Amino acid sequence: MTRKSNIQIDLDPKLADDFAAAVTSAQTSESEVLREMVQDYVERQKVSDGYRRFLEAKVARGREDVAAGEVIAAEDAERMFAERRELVT
Repeated sequence: MTRKSNIQIDLDPKLADDFAAAVTSAQTSESEVLREMVQDYVERQKVSDGYRRFLEAKVARGREDVAAGEVIAAEDAERMFAERRELVT
């Protein structure tokens, strides 16, 4: 079932006037602009949430590796990759 919702927002008078003028200039409606803004926000949150979950999983794997002693010293890693860079140049 589709649910319609009304949202009331408080804007200072100058911002409200500027928004109305911008909407009129773009030949669209305030509702359409706000719907697009809400949809964009929702989509950004989905991406942000997905990235947060990815990052949390990556950190958890790193912590597990450290706890298991499966780490390489930074100096050793730098040396290994310096050697690899020399091979491809």
